Amino acid sequence: MAAAVQEGIPLISLPQRLDTGAAAGLKALLLEEIGAADGTTPLLDASGVDYVGGLCLQLLLASGLKVGPCSDKAAEAFTLFGVQQQLLESMDEKESRHDG
Repeated sequence: MAAAVQEGIPLISLPQRLDTGAAAGLKALLLEEIGAADGTTPLLDASGVDYVGGLCLQLLLASGLKVGPCSDKAAEAFTLFGVQQQLLESMDEKESRHDG
């Protein structure tokens, strides 16, 4: 559930462990939050994530959403998997959102 808002953008808080056991719940969460979006694309809040597994990583990538706040362990996992550019929101993207 979108527990917070960052600069007017809803945040979807991710579970602490994104392992195989969390995959079904993560899928349901993403579908629920994307379906409830009111035209604003939410960001994923990975600030509390301490483990990322391959199955949940596939769900994150398939969602097409970017990760806003991110823990060091999640950022390290995204780097090791080689998906940091696809998932992590860059400063350029944040700035371009405020230009329009």
